[in-house]
Amino acid sequence: MNNLSANSLFDIQVFVLLYESLNATTVSQALEVPSSKVSRSLKSLRHSLNAPLFIRKQQGFERSDLANEIYPKMKRIVELAKHCESIELGVDSARLREIVIACPPTLSLNLLGQLQQRASEEAHNYLFHLKPCNSHIAEQLKQQHVDIAVTYTAYNTEQLCSSLIAKSDSYALVARREHPLFSRNESLGIDDIFNYPYISFSGNELNDVIDPIECYALDTGRDLNLLVKVSFLADLMLQLEQSNAVALISHKDAITFLCQRGDIASQKLDDELSSQINQRSGQYHFYLTQMRKNRTYPSWIADEIHNYIVANTLSENGGSDEEVN
Repeated sequence: MNNLSANSLFDIQVFVLLYESLNATTVSQALEVPSSKVSRSLKSLRHSLNAPLFIRKQQGFERSDLANEIYPKMKRIVELAKHCESIELGVDSARLREIVIACPPTLSLNLLGQLQQRASEEAHNYLFHLKPCNSHIAEQLKQQHVDIAVTYTAYNTEQLCSSLIAKSDSYALVARREHPLFSRNESLGIDDIFNYPYISFSGNELNDVIDPIECYALDTGRDLNLLVKVSFLADLMLQLEQSNAVALISHKDAITFLCQRGDIASQKLDDELSSQINQRSGQYHFYLTQMRKNRTYPSWIADEIHNYIVANTLSENGGSDEEVN
C-alpha cells in the first residue's frame, strides 16, 4: 500500500460508493461523472494496492477480501472529509475557494488584478492561482488540477471543450530604446527585421510552435541571425538591452512591461507587414479551454478571462508605425 498516497479523495469516494452499491452506474450518477472516470479511478486504486478490490460477475460486482478489510477505513476517510466541509469559519468569514487558471505568462500580466476586482464587485471570495500552461494541460484539466486554461490550441474531446477567444494578427517590434531602427522616418519592412540579430520569444505551452519570423525564414530560404530563444519577459528584456537584437510581440501588457521596466522601445508593424508575416506562419490562436461539465466556478470568471485576452491582443486597426506605448 505504499503507493496509496498517490490516490485522490475522489478515488476513495468511488471505492466506498461501489462497495456499498455494487453498481458502477449508481456510482457514476451519484458523483455526476462519466462511467469512464469511475473505471479509471478504480484502476488507479487497484494499481496502488496491487490487488483486486472487486470481482466482476454476470450480475454485477463481488467484494474481494481486501475490499472488506479496508472498507471501514476508507469510509472513515470520506466521513472526515465531509466533516471538514461542514466546519463553519464564522459568520463574517467566508472560506476561500481556490480557482486555478493556466495561462501563458505573456498573456496574463494584469489578469489577476482584473479577476480580483470583478470578484470584489460580485462579492465572491476566491483565491486565484495563476500558473503557466504546459504540454500536459489537457490531463491537468481532466484531473481537476486546473479549473480553466487559456491555450494556443483547441482541445475538443468528450470531456474538454475550447472556444476561440481571439487571433493575433498583428505584431510590434521591440528593441533597446536607442536602436537604429527607431531613428528612421520610414515604415519598417521585412528586411529591417532580417538585418539585425533576432530573439525568438515564446511563452506558450506547445513545444512545436515556430516563431513567425523563423517560419518566414524557412519558407523563403532567407538567413536569420537567431541570437537566442527565451520564454520569460525578464530574459527578453535583458537580451534586448545588451544587444542590437529585435523581437516581435503581439500582447499589449507584455510590451508595456518591457517599455516601463527596461530601456526598451516598441513600434507596431503596419498591417501590410503583419499580413505578410502571417501568410507564412499563420496567426496565433487563443482558446478558452475547460471541462464540458462539472464546472465549480461561476461563468463570470470565464467571461472576464475572455474579455481580458481580447483587450490584450494586438490586432490590425489601420494604424502604422505607431508606438504601442
